[in-house]
Amino acid sequence: MKSGKFKKAVSFFALASVFTMAGCQKDEILEEAVPTPSEPTATSSAVAGKYIVVLKDGSTSSESLRERVLGSHRIKRERIKQVFDGASDGFAGSLSREEVEALKADKDVAYIEPEQAVMLGKPLKTTTNSTTSTSSTTTTTTTTTSTQEIPWGVARVGYGDGTGKTVWVIDSGVDTDHPDLNVDVARSKSFISGVTSVEDGYGHGTGVAGIIGAKNNNIGVVGVAANATIVALRVFDDTGYGTLTRIYSALNHVYKNGKPGDVVNMSLRVDGSTLLDDLVKKTAARGIYIAIAAGNSYIDCKNDSPARVVAPNVYVVSNMDSYGKFNSTSNFGTSVKFAAPGTAIRSTSKNGTYANGNGTSFAAPHVAGILALNGGRVNSQGTVVGDPDGKADPIALK
Repeated sequence: MKSGKFKKAVSFFALASVFTMAGCQKDEILEEAVPTPSEPTATSSAVAGKYIVVLKDGSTSSESLRERVLGSHRIKRERIKQVFDGASDGFAGSLSREEVEALKADKDVAYIEPEQAVMLGKPLKTTTNSTTSTSSTTTTTTTTTSTQEIPWGVARVGYGDGTGKTVWVIDSGVDTDHPDLNVDVARSKSFISGVTSVEDGYGHGTGVAGIIGAKNNNIGVVGVAANATIVALRVFDDTGYGTLTRIYSALNHVYKNGKPGDVVNMSLRVDGSTLLDDLVKKTAARGIYIAIAAGNSYIDCKNDSPARVVAPNVYVVSNMDSYGKFNSTSNFGTSVKFAAPGTAIRSTSKNGTYANGNGTSFAAPHVAGILALNGGRVNSQGTVVGDPDGKADPIALK
């Protein structure tokens, strides 16, 4: 970003500059010592002293194997703040360098990664019926109206009836009372320690959800898979702050509870993570389709997770404007399968409102909606203009 003082801070990554910040929440114990800079940076996001340990698959039960590893290395249970079972078994918590080295040599440990701190982006201050602009983004928020519109992005890719289709949104939560959204509260879940609510205090997740499935109901906007069932998996708090552990836990929840034909939207970005990439591949291998934002740094996304993943049923999406031109902030690369509308996109926002925003965070859910409608098939019509990697991305179409 502009200010050099953030270059030494813990790294956070911005996908789409979005909506109003609405208060802070108490972070889980695992993250107590993590500083929270007021603006994203592009440096390392590793959290000192916090690690995620993935165990090898074996005949021993996950709990028994975990207890054996912890016991043999004399790691006290109270230092482990999260355990995993599902696609992979493991745990996350506070470890010394000596413990990390010893665990790496353990025959039952597959690999170890540092915890990462992740942030969706610096929220913009917005007020009803007004416009606030920055050097990169303009966001406008208005109250609900009685006139429904079809946003240009939805019109461009096409839309249909998504009733009965399930899309899991791993994000900042969703406004469950929004009149234009069909949210399955029973299946929704928060992965923020000590917080059970999936209500979106940041606005990002609700915007993503609206692009996917806003109802065709004569108010507000229409989504690509109108009236699709949205399951909110909340990993970012009211400040837009989250962790790799939360993201992994949410996707692992889909791995265990999702069904073939379901769709996952991941409008987020972290430093390269084998842990997360492997889980994306394993989840997709179960017949669950995953739409992923390429990122907004105008770089090759080959070092970013999960955007670098190339696998069946995984769709990484770049951002184009209404003229079919590649957005000058969008990431690119060989893993990107489609370009989709992500510039000046109107969608639902928190507190029953609507907002405009930019970024691959808004491009990916267009593809998620198509995947829900078509059972994993994405058509195309033409290619995006100005793709910097030299191989123009096909433009997604229903």
